[in-house]
Amino acid sequence: MNEAHNTHSATGAGANKQDAGAGNVYRGFTLRVVTSAPDSVVVLETSPDNTAWTTQSTVTGDGWGYAASSHKQRYARPNVTSLGTGAPALATTVCSYT
Repeated sequence: MNEAHNTHSATGAGANKQDAGAGNVYRGFTLRVVTSAPDSVVVLETSPDNTAWTTQSTVTGDGWGYAASSHKQRYARPNVTSLGTGAPALATTVCSYT
């Protein structure tokens, strides 16, 4: 299992992302969001080239998001679209499997 941890105090993509390396892919992505704001929104995005990103799952509030185990990509990241009420900082972890 591979992990990328982020703490977010603003909207946007996390600085830490998964990168399987040239010629490699990860599969079975999960996103864990830890927040006190029930209306925060974080999306799990994947990309074959670190340029074109596709949403695989959306997490509202504290919870989990998943991408299909058959979905294979080189890159994965969290992207915060809303911090939620009060805009508290939130934490994310993206996990992937080879």
